[in-house]
Order: sequence, then structure tokens, then C-alpha cells
Amino acid sequence: MSNITPIHANKTPRRIHFIPEWAEKRGLKQKDIVEELDVDKGLVSKWFNKGVLPKPEYLDKLCILFQLEEVGSLFRDPEDDWLAQFFRDKTEEQKEKAVQMLKLMFEDIKTGTDG
Repeated sequence: MSNITPIHANKTPRRIHFIPEWAEKRGLKQKDIVEELDVDKGLVSKWFNKGVLPKPEYLDKLCILFQLEEVGSLFRDPEDDWLAQFFRDKTEEQKEKAVQMLKLMFEDIKTGTDG
């Protein structure tokens, strides 16, 4: 028997989707999702509490329920999604100008790492 301690024994994998956050942003509870998608409450609980990734057909339904344009939004925090949508239809030149403006706005802010 090995006496090597597993390094991740007490760690749970990080959730890769933001379904609970999108539900909260839309004012929906787990029971609302169960009713709207006509799915088992245990399945929805796994999405919320265990980070289980829904099957593609459920991802599509969740996207519609949360009023999202694309399934990829489920994998971004809703608070960050506005930025992705803002830049989606911009030209490279417009994006570069926006980045330059942001750099100018924050150039005087100290990070605490270099003084």
C-alpha cells in the first residue's frame, strides 16, 4: 500500500459554466428552471451545486430561457458578458482605440505591486 498523499483529495473541480449566475441575473430559481425546461430537479441541482455541464440540448434551452444570443454566453460571467457583446460588432481599429482609452484612464492607478 502506498503512503503517497493525493494532492487533490479534498478539492472539487471548478465549475466551467455560469448557469447559477445567469439564473440569478434573470431572477430565476432552480425550481423555475425545472418548470420551464421540464427537467428533473436533481439534474438542475447538479448544474448548480456540482458544476455538472448540461447536455447540448439543455444548453440551447437554457440559452433561450436566459435570453442569451449564443450558448457561449453560459460560459462567461453575466457581469462580463456586456463587454463581449459591446466588442462583438466593432472593427479592429475601434477595438484598439477602446483599449488605448482604457489604458489612459487607468494609467495612474497603482496596483500595489510596484509602489
